[in-house]
Amino acid sequence: MLEKWKIEGLDVKSAFLYGTLDEELYMEQPQGFKVPGNEHKVLRLKKAIYGLKQATRAWWHELDRSLKALGFSRLYADAGIFVAKHADRTMVIILAYVDDIILTGPNAAQVASKKKLFMDKWECHDLGECREFLRMRIEYQGGKTYLDQVPYLEKILKCFGMADAKAAQTPLPTGYKPEPLMELLRWLSSLSTNR
Repeated sequence: MLEKWKIEGLDVKSAFLYGTLDEELYMEQPQGFKVPGNEHKVLRLKKAIYGLKQATRAWWHELDRSLKALGFSRLYADAGIFVAKHADRTMVIILAYVDDIILTGPNAAQVASKKKLFMDKWECHDLGECREFLRMRIEYQGGKTYLDQVPYLEKILKCFGMADAKAAQTPLPTGYKPEPLMELLRWLSSLSTNR
């Protein structure tokens, strides 16, 4: 059961600047930063910068390496999910989407410990208890966590002039209940261990 799981959010500051480049790249000196007398020289990039095609990939490799060092393993089924399993059969899960990070797990102390280790490695903006992630609203009531996209959907409907449109039935059967997330995680974990 996923009740009472702790969900914490982080935003990595200047994430792309952490990525180390694997290849030799050179760039012209930026306007306003040219070295007097050496204006025509180029600079060799050792770290990624924003706007560089390789920046996202370089950051991702750096993040993957650092999370492995912190005891996390990446799921093969979803490259943005990292899991650290503990001896007491609990786990801490990190969900990474570019520079937006969620840490979650049933043990608040373990989540806080992994969060501190992550923040010691990367300069982050601590978002505290997660209330929104990728336009999903997250609410906590009675030990349960609820996700929805109502504010985002209302904004999209208003943007396209459909706020007053009539509702239509969904193709899902009446009474459909999705598999619990824990079952999905077990299934994903079995896929990654069977390779």
